[in-house]
Amino acid sequence: MRRSLTRLPGKRSILAASGGLALAASLLVPATASSTPDVPELKAEPVAATAVPTVTPMAQTGPRNIIKRLQDTYISSADNADHSQGHILHVGTPDNGVTKYRSFMRFDVSKLRGAPIKQATLRVYNSFVSDCSANAWMGVHPVTSAWDQATITWANQPTVGAGKGTWFGVGHPNCPDVTNKNDPAASNGIQRIDVTDWVKGWADTSLPNHGIRFSAAESGTSGYKDFCSMNPVGTDYACHAAYNAPTLEVEFNEGHTPIISGNEFGPTYPNNYPAAHAALEFFDSTNPSVWTSSGPYQRWIPDAYHSVFDASLKGDAWKGGTSHKLRPGGPYGGTVLVTGDGGSGFVGVIPYPSLAGYHWAINVGTGGNLHGVEMLPNGNVVVAFSDAVPGAPQGGVAVYTRAQGAPGAWNAASPRIFPLEDAHEVSYDPASGALWAVGGKQLVKYAYSGGELAPPHEQDTFDLPKQSATGDAWGHDLGPVYGNSDRLWVASNGGITQFSKSGSVRCHFGTNDSRWPKAAYVQGAEHRWCKDYANEPVINSRGLVKSVGDDPASGVVVSTCSGNLDACPETQMSHPDALWTSAYMRFVAGNGTTTIKAASSSDRHYKATWAVPAYQ
Repeated sequence: MRRSLTRLPGKRSILAASGGLALAASLLVPATASSTPDVPELKAEPVAATAVPTVTPMAQTGPRNIIKRLQDTYISSADNADHSQGHILHVGTPDNGVTKYRSFMRFDVSKLRGAPIKQATLRVYNSFVSDCSANAWMGVHPVTSAWDQATITWANQPTVGAGKGTWFGVGHPNCPDVTNKNDPAASNGIQRIDVTDWVKGWADTSLPNHGIRFSAAESGTSGYKDFCSMNPVGTDYACHAAYNAPTLEVEFNEGHTPIISGNEFGPTYPNNYPAAHAALEFFDSTNPSVWTSSGPYQRWIPDAYHSVFDASLKGDAWKGGTSHKLRPGGPYGGTVLVTGDGGSGFVGVIPYPSLAGYHWAINVGTGGNLHGVEMLPNGNVVVAFSDAVPGAPQGGVAVYTRAQGAPGAWNAASPRIFPLEDAHEVSYDPASGALWAVGGKQLVKYAYSGGELAPPHEQDTFDLPKQSATGDAWGHDLGPVYGNSDRLWVASNGGITQFSKSGSVRCHFGTNDSRWPKAAYVQGAEHRWCKDYANEPVINSRGLVKSVGDDPASGVVVSTCSGNLDACPETQMSHPDALWTSAYMRFVAGNGTTTIKAASSSDRHYKATWAVPAYQ
């Protein structure tokens, strides 16, 4: 997945063959002399910033997430049986009060303690109603005393507090519900109930957390209904999907952009459920120091639990995700997560924030060493391969059509390939209507017209500045500089720079010549490779950088770099396979303050990206 170093010996190393440790050290300490004299000149003025949308952390109940499902069941006036393992929850009466049903559920929200909660909703799937001609009423109440799903009965059921009413009128098989196996959030059988006050109380312990009771009219039959339970194992046409299980959706820490990062380390969970597995993780950026206790608020894997049922997409081989970004949904609407994984070959366009199902997915195999992905506005998906693929013996950029990844019918037909040696990342740029790609030695701008990469395909090519006379840069990451549409972040073995698309003003200065890119290697391109950005000496103080990006809400810059190498000393790791990953993310605030945080020293992150649903 990320092992291009072993496939291309010596190529990715920051230590040039003739430079050894001396070159590595020169990246971290001031040089004794500048290669070119300092030339005083005004710095480039930032392009006027436009509002960039961000998202608020939203945690959903899940076995790997910070909100846990604890128990649920229903009780019946007609028996004292244990119903806790069923896949249906009954409410109301189907026989004019002869048999009455009530349902209970409980969640663990303790890890939200101290977090400002914006909104909390209870999501359930209304799988059956007896009368579609009227909106059936149901009461939702906070439970005020303890209960156990295995022993609760009609006779010993717990007390409840003041509740609220809600209405339902959709259900299978009699009502016109619309289900979508590959996008379960699109079903109109999904119902949401506002429970913000209760969840706030549970989280801050001002309200004892004994869960929620559902009840309905207990005479007549029109109020009877069924819901999917927390056991999505049945053959019911809807309740096989985990997304339809009772779920809390909690928005918290509003205004703090989440961070997305693939983690190749799969932690062990209590009782080995769920099984340890690499995952794409979502972190709250408000206070990374709490990550050791909270962990990520959400984890995602392209598996059946997340409504990716097609085994040929190889979700089980998922290694956490090599490239990941939020994007406008384009032809799909809303917001999507675009992600690709070199370890399994999975590439997908996933509905966000539901993270259930997929709009588009394909398996590109592992031979090309996938490193980057992007979705174009028309729904086509671009993949950057660092190793040989058909038509590009040294790596390249491949364009897959929207039709190739249709749910349930994906095909591996040959994509359009544009050779680019050691291609590592791609980024669509709406300002210029172009696709940018970074490789080992070059930054390339591809023309984009009429929904396709249009000829001439390579509109512009820019050589990456070298590290030394014999050492190439070997680019790793590429992305927008939010707030300045003229700039792109570029990360490489040498460090971090910003690239000016227009090249209108000189932005490289010899006073910064102790760090990459040095003046000697940008001669003639001082208007392109920029070191005039805020906090450059702090941000650009490491080598072997795997990712870099800024948060448009806070201005904080986050980056990752390789472990176990001198160019990135604070990321030392003991794991034998962690050479190209790190447990740590590095944050540089607007005032230059630097913090380095990890949820676990065993984590293995490759890239970290801000959850910003915009190209730029």
